[in-house]
Amino acid sequence: MSEINDKPKTKVKNVKAKAIDYLPREEWPFVEVLADEYERELEAVDVYTVYVEPKQTNNVLKFVQKHLPSLEGLEHCKRIRRITKQETDAGFVLEVLICLKEKMLQEELERLLVENDQQLYEPTVHLVSVSRHAPLNRQQYEAWNHLWPLSYREDTRLDPKFTKDDINVIHDHMRHLLSLSTVACRIVDPATNQVIAQEKDTRDEHPLHHAVINCVNMVALKENEAYGGQGRRPKRTADEITDNDQPKKSAYLCTGYDVYLTHEPCAMCAMALVHSRVSRVFYSIPSKTGSLGTNYKIHSHPSLNHHYRVFKHVLFTENLPLLDPSLLDQEL
Repeated sequence: MSEINDKPKTKVKNVKAKAIDYLPREEWPFVEVLADEYERELEAVDVYTVYVEPKQTNNVLKFVQKHLPSLEGLEHCKRIRRITKQETDAGFVLEVLICLKEKMLQEELERLLVENDQQLYEPTVHLVSVSRHAPLNRQQYEAWNHLWPLSYREDTRLDPKFTKDDINVIHDHMRHLLSLSTVACRIVDPATNQVIAQEKDTRDEHPLHHAVINCVNMVALKENEAYGGQGRRPKRTADEITDNDQPKKSAYLCTGYDVYLTHEPCAMCAMALVHSRVSRVFYSIPSKTGSLGTNYKIHSHPSLNHHYRVFKHVLFTENLPLLDPSLLDQEL
């Protein structure tokens, strides 16, 4: 005879995950060094437009597609905008973007419109300016959209995100380096906040012994030692990787690691970080030969096969009065 379980069933409550409180970009106590295209000013290009009644729009668009050069490169520009015309039945007409000025003479365009019997609100072809480039952030969108309506979809999922705790961790690492009163570098695994390596500049011993090079070399030496002096373990396929493998053990030396620097690195060191596949770089003090913002932006160069995020001026203002003047604005 089966037993009857008369114990009350436990109700499972739906517990919502606590929302993570990320700081907005304008509240970060440092500045991200963005690629040039994220900071460029408006660059306009001239295009031809025509006014049409709403019911004639499809005919004009078919004409444009069949007879005129493509609008390649202007996919970010909306094809139509509304123009108020109280004297029309609808109270407005539509202005249609039809051709880049550089692709065709206005006289030739007008001739094609007449030959193909296009029913326009007025026979005049208008010349207007639009943004040559697509906006990459909201600031660009708001600054450029007044010329001609632009398509823009803000996707903040790929933006860097920092909580107050994250900021405290970053500051702790940087305070330690700045307290050394020399050019120094620290490499950290952000998943565990473990310091992987920390080294100072030793160019008094060898001209290539910059802090970054010394630090990356120390990571390599530690990993070589961890594998019994046989170098790093060989690259494996996805099928050979087990669930127990740590993500940091990848085909590259510093994949996913954060790098903290007292000073902006030179081109050699910036490229060493590219080849090491670091994830983020935080530095405090710009340098005369700096290549992560001052002279170049190597971390975002389009020809490279790896890019990393860079953040400058970490604790720069706070520690400026305490820093040795010889450490400021020097050649590195």
